[in-house]
Amino acid sequence: MLTTLLLTGCSLFSGDPAAAVADADAKLKSNDLAGAAAAYEAALTEHPESVEVATGAAYLRLLKGDTAGADAVLAGVEAAAAERVGEVKVRRALVALQAGDLDAMNTHATASNLPVGALLAGEYQLAEGNPTEARSQLQAAAKGGGPVGEAAGQYLRLMSESNPLVAGMAEAQALWALGQRPVAVRSVTDLVKAYAETHGDTDGTDMLLLWAGRAAAIGEAEVATGLLDSIVIPPAGQTWRLNATRAMAACAAGDGATCVAGFNALDTLVQSPDGAGAGIPVDGLSDARVTAAFAIADKDPDTARALVAGLRGDGAARLLAKLNDPANAAMVAADPLLKAQFGG
Repeated sequence: MLTTLLLTGCSLFSGDPAAAVADADAKLKSNDLAGAAAAYEAALTEHPESVEVATGAAYLRLLKGDTAGADAVLAGVEAAAAERVGEVKVRRALVALQAGDLDAMNTHATASNLPVGALLAGEYQLAEGNPTEARSQLQAAAKGGGPVGEAAGQYLRLMSESNPLVAGMAEAQALWALGQRPVAVRSVTDLVKAYAETHGDTDGTDMLLLWAGRAAAIGEAEVATGLLDSIVIPPAGQTWRLNATRAMAACAAGDGATCVAGFNALDTLVQSPDGAGAGIPVDGLSDARVTAAFAIADKDPDTARALVAGLRGDGAARLLAKLNDPANAAMVAADPLLKAQFGG
């Protein structure tokens, strides 16, 4: 979400988009990605000093997977960005994150001198095992308020825990946020269990379910099952989530039959006329199905397709695209840009 917001053509900081991008923006809004890309590239030639033009051109390059090209465009406008150089640096940091170059991400994020840059730099320092540097950056990010400040505050609260295992969850969370997901999940079992033991049934169970779902999502079925087995009695209203996560873990283990049966049982509850499924959020259940489908797609594409049959939304669209079905992906996608990417 953060990457999308900071790399779209409209400025989130200050100033109006240059007049030269009006045509490109119109094409983008009408889902003409090829036309929008061509218009932005033409505008880039005419207005190389425009942050708006560079941002739009970089975004279109990023949509094509050209992270090097996206960074080159942003780097080219830095010298002319004046007071907006921090904005450009943050965007370069996010492109580097997309490319998996965490050192470059940290360099740009730190140089931005913006709260969101401090958050990214704090996460980097946590992942690198540098808590003192991380705390300094996160404290700066927290001063910015809003979602960025809240995210920084959550890290700081974890780091302040007296139990070192619980405090260690800050590093695991940072690793996850920075895309180092297998490392995060494989290191988190003892940390999450310690958190659950010290934070009460509701908060503790939420954390166990969160990380179990994350483990299942990346195929770490054993970790997911181990965390789920630590839940003795789920809090009121969370039984469906426990069962959905168990179904996800089955998919992660390659057990398509158990996975599908688990979700079908939950669907039966939702559809029950006696209200047995009251409180089960349909959107949440759909998201769990999509996550399970991704977890098993490489091993069992037929099960993956069955899990998202009848679902609409961007998650289902991305799954269908992964299964080499762009036509149906475009049909079910909600995001116009995503729909255009799939040919809709």
